[in-house]
This record gives sequence, structure tokens and C-alpha cells, in this order.
Amino acid sequence: MSGSLFHLRDVTLPATGGRQSPDCDSFDSRSVAKHDQGVSTPRLPGARLNSITLQIPCGATAVVGLSGAGKTSLLNVLAGFETGFTGELKSSPPEGTAHRLPLYWVPQNGGLWPHLSAEQHLEIVGLVAEHSGGGQMLQPATKDSATSKLAPNQRSSVESGRFSKRTDEILQLFDLTHRRQALPAELSQGERSRLALARALATRASVLLLDEPLSHVDPVRKPTYWNIVRRTVAEENISMIFTSHEPETVLRHAEHVICLHEGAVAFEGSVRTLYDDPPNAMLGAFLGPLNWFRADEAAAFLARHEVGMDVAVRPERLQIQFAAESGIELVSTPFIGMYAESFV
Repeated sequence: MSGSLFHLRDVTLPATGGRQSPDCDSFDSRSVAKHDQGVSTPRLPGARLNSITLQIPCGATAVVGLSGAGKTSLLNVLAGFETGFTGELKSSPPEGTAHRLPLYWVPQNGGLWPHLSAEQHLEIVGLVAEHSGGGQMLQPATKDSATSKLAPNQRSSVESGRFSKRTDEILQLFDLTHRRQALPAELSQGERSRLALARALATRASVLLLDEPLSHVDPVRKPTYWNIVRRTVAEENISMIFTSHEPETVLRHAEHVICLHEGAVAFEGSVRTLYDDPPNAMLGAFLGPLNWFRADEAAAFLARHEVGMDVAVRPERLQIQFAAESGIELVSTPFIGMYAESFV
């Protein structure tokens, strides 16, 4: 996929930005969203987003940063949930997807409908997606709005328990078949995380906004569900933007990465560039362990290194060779799995 999903120019979100009512779960716009709320403001102390200017491409984009950096705020702005920002936000669905739901947003809490079973969650969004014509956005919403978009015969089908083959397939993919009739309150946190993501895929939306998806799923099974996501978005020509604190998830499942720091963009580019050549130690650490050598340290300790440059060395590229006259002592090398962490 090529092209840009979102264009942001000088977007600033103050600490007390406006939010749509939870009842507002759709809008009629094939361009997904367009806001022009005046001239951007100077950098605001405490702002959740500060003068964000970037283009988010089609494909898979990860948003990373420390807690409180603005990751959730950025997704909320893209989803149209946060409305009190200045600057400009424009976006359009990827080519060839105008007939589909333009966007689906999964907040951190999953946004599940408390009165509906797991299978009803999937069936409802599937039916809405089939008849959307690309003219509305479907968000997690409140009790009454969940079924309000269905025709009377569709509502009757859901209420009577007649479900599609696709609903059965998605329940099976996310290991929820045995919990298909359970309400969200009866599910574990991990099961709720899986259901929220399964519902997002069932929409077949052009763009998925996922705020820390699968965050409560056990690490043994999490890669399996992520592989399902990647396979589905590839087959359905879906773009996704997701937040994560997990380096391996970003490395495996994103092509593009946005690093936020104190509400501002600190890095934007390919995942591989940030991994191989990070601009500083903090940003490099978002994609996993690294050794950061200042220019003087690199000149002293790294062979064949150009003098005068700081350098990041990932564990797989580093080999420690001790010389008797070096004066360096190996203190410890604790075992931590796929790489060794040595203290000298």
C-alpha cells in the first residue's frame, strides 16, 4: 500500500481538550475526518500534543513513547474523539476502500458493549460493515447505539442467535468459541482484549486505530493473535495505527514508527532506521536493548569506528574482547535469554 492516511499540521491539544459524547459513534464522511480549527498556538506547557506535524502512511504504523508522551491523545485525535485541538488534520481512506467503513477505533479499555455477548459483538459490526457503503465511522459506543444501525430483520437475527459463518470463524481464531455467549463482565481481561481486537477485524474497516491491543493477553499466546492480525490486514487491504510499549511487537508488525516525547514528535520514519541508527539512546531504547557509546567512548572501545560520532550498537552486533592491559574488569553476565547483558 502507498499514500498517506493522515496529514497533521501544527496540531496542539491542550491539557483540557474537548471530547465527543460517548453516544457519538458515527459520522457521515468518506474522507474519515477533516478539522481546521484555527491557527496553531505556540508550545503550551502541559499540552497533551504540541505542534504535531507529520504524515502517517498507509500500512502498519506504531506509535511509541514513555507513559504520558501523548500516544493515546494522538489516536483519540485521529479517531475524532478529541475535538478541542488547534491546527489541521486531514485524512482519506486508502485507494480501493471507499465502499467500506473508513475507520474503526479500539480504545485502551476495549470499548465493549456490556449488554451484548461475544458473538453478538462480532455479528453486529459485521452486519453494519456489510451495509455501510463507506459513509460512516463505527466506534465502540454505548448500549443503545450498538444495534441502532441495524435494520429490523438484522436486529431480529442477532437477538434470536442466528449468526454468520464469519462470526464463527473469528471466534475460533481468537479462541473465544467456548465463551461466545459470555458478556464482557464474565470474561477475563485477556479475553476482553481478544474480543475487542476480533471485533475490530470483523468490521473490515479501511483503517484500524488500536490503543495498546492485546495488552492483557498472556505472552505465550500473544504472538499467535498478532500473526492473525497481520494476515488479516494484508488480505483485507487494511491499514493500522497502533500504540505499544513492546519493542518486539513494533519490530515484527510495523513498517513505520512515530516516537512521541512530552507531546511532540521526537522521531518519525522506518522501524529499521530507528533500530539500526537511532538519533539518541532514549529513542533507540524504544525498540529494545542497545549500547550507546558517546564519541569519545566509541573511539576508545570500538574497533573500526569513525572518530567524532556517537554510535548505537545492538546486542547482536557487539562482541566483547578483553585485553590484559585494558584495565577493564568483567563484573557479571546474568543470563536473560536471547542475548547476554554484561556489566564491566
